[in-house]
Amino acid sequence: MQNETSSHISKSSSQDKGVNKMKKQKLELSLFWIGLLYALVIAGVATWSLNQNLRTLTAEELGLTIWNLDGPLFRLWAFSVPLGSLLAVIGAFLYAKTKPSFVWLTAIGFPVVVIAMVAIFTREYYSPLFGIGGILILIFFFAIVWLWIKKYATLDLPGKIAGSYKLIGYLFWLNASWFLCGETAKMHFKVFEGSTPPSPIEIMVFLVLGWFFVLLGEYKSRQLDNTFGARH
Repeated sequence: MQNETSSHISKSSSQDKGVNKMKKQKLELSLFWIGLLYALVIAGVATWSLNQNLRTLTAEELGLTIWNLDGPLFRLWAFSVPLGSLLAVIGAFLYAKTKPSFVWLTAIGFPVVVIAMVAIFTREYYSPLFGIGGILILIFFFAIVWLWIKKYATLDLPGKIAGSYKLIGYLFWLNASWFLCGETAKMHFKVFEGSTPPSPIEIMVFLVLGWFFVLLGEYKSRQLDNTFGARH
């Protein structure tokens, strides 16, 4: 009788732990969905309304609308992607049970960088900063390509396909950075004074293609993991 009671208590305790674990996972995953919905709804849907006003109103007229640049709605829109993406990544870290340091470093470090860029650093164009940043981006890209070359030979065919898609995505991201640098620099050089502001169509195309191929690579990696798990 005593053994049956102990067994029942142990089983009940295990069930409680399982329920608590599921509740915790739901809470962690909810951060991802909250971030996703916040970014998509505010940055995606609300941008349409904001753009309509920006195209048709003067600065004084815009100040009399809900999209006043100093108003709460505009600030809610301005931070939709930074805050939404941050919540999604933190939720992903927690759900995947990564090291706690990743959660804390991201939760603290990312907002600090965003606030520093917006509120602390000067908004004036500083050519050496962009030159140094551009060189670092090139170094990082070619380092990634070099590491990819070294890793490629050790992968099986599905892994090679997934890695190749990602590398194509990185290629488009690099060129998006290059054209972004060129388009924005034109607005600050004397030789281009009075010229029509550029329409960065190629930058958007490169960014979209870059994200697409990286996503495709991640999807192929996921398929590879599922196949490996099924075999074992």
